Amino acid sequence: MIRSRLRWLKHLMLALITLILLAVGSEVALRIADYRQQVSVSNYDEEGFLIPSDVTYHRIRPLQEVSRKHPDTEELIQFQINSMGLRGREYTIPKPAGVFRILCLGGETVLAPEMKDSDTFCVRLENLLQKQTQLKVEVINAGVPDACPLMSYLHLRHSLLGLQPDLILFNFDMSDVADDHALRRYTQIGDSGVPLCSMHPLYEKINAPERLESHFFVYRYTLRWLGDYWVENQPAGLDRDIDTPQGKYLWLEDHPPDWSVYVRQTLEPIQNIQQVAQGTYSRFILATYPKPWQVSETAISGEARSSLGVRDGVLYASRFPFELLETYAKQLNLSYCDTSPTFQSIQNPDRYYLNSVPQFSREGHALYARELALFIMKDVPGIWSDTEPGSSTQPGPQQALVPAR
Repeated sequence: MIRSRLRWLKHLMLALITLILLAVGSEVALRIADYRQQVSVSNYDEEGFLIPSDVTYHRIRPLQEVSRKHPDTEELIQFQINSMGLRGREYTIPKPAGVFRILCLGGETVLAPEMKDSDTFCVRLENLLQKQTQLKVEVINAGVPDACPLMSYLHLRHSLLGLQPDLILFNFDMSDVADDHALRRYTQIGDSGVPLCSMHPLYEKINAPERLESHFFVYRYTLRWLGDYWVENQPAGLDRDIDTPQGKYLWLEDHPPDWSVYVRQTLEPIQNIQQVAQGTYSRFILATYPKPWQVSETAISGEARSSLGVRDGVLYASRFPFELLETYAKQLNLSYCDTSPTFQSIQNPDRYYLNSVPQFSREGHALYARELALFIMKDVPGIWSDTEPGSSTQPGPQQALVPAR
């Protein structure tokens, strides 16, 4: 009997020692893996393109040369990021006399990382407007991945006012509602309701006291694994929520869910941008454009649609998002440039979008730039010639110049 109990106790001790050694070994292995990752990836993302920010959640790392493959053709695309974290050349501060400066705010469509500089709508817009005036036109690309009105307002408030833009052009994307929802949880709001900053969690960890269990990598890894398992096996329907990649465009469907709160929160910072523009004597234009599935049932591949939760072979014909933006712009007395009718009525609309990502092709950037140029020439009078953008007619003598500020 005694030998049996001792034998049982021996097996129990061996099992406990094995479990302890396994836990210690796993902890050491996870710490080594984490250390190697920190050494090899010292930036916010794997490419080192973005870095975390304590005011705008993240921003583009300044002074870098970017090389990316075109998502459709795999052609190597190269462009530069200046000292302000903006795509393109350096800009003179303060703004020189005789310069008409346009600041383009928005997300990936504005940044256009899949396009050469000469093919982006920002450069095309600059070239089109330059032919219509004797002023020097500068169109500044201030696009940031995952930007929404909230992030763009914070970017403008904290970093971009020194550029002294004559015109602020915000380009609203249909993904902005989901992007705002993801960003808002990190945003500090002032007593007056004005957003103050969006601090990336990495900055919060610097000052926040760590709990004891957070020091153990096995514990953290187990929680992460359980979370990933739940996401992969969550109940039907939850995989297309606003928090998931497959749910960010749900509000574009013919019978969308009730996202009225999310949409209202997304639009509110547009008024903040307008107030900044008014306070700096800048004009402000709200512009928008359709996603591929809003102009054609065959635009963008089925695989790309599936990854975004967009139904294959279906045209999202609802005008609700565009009419909502128009109503909001009228309430604020904002200039509103809706380019969707042009894209939706043009022949062979598929060619204006890429096939593997929901972004403009070269032709799409060219068309969007032309629509913006036409609208700007009507909305900002007194400094343009009478010819339309793209006309071979030489611009006449310019009478009104934009004063330096």
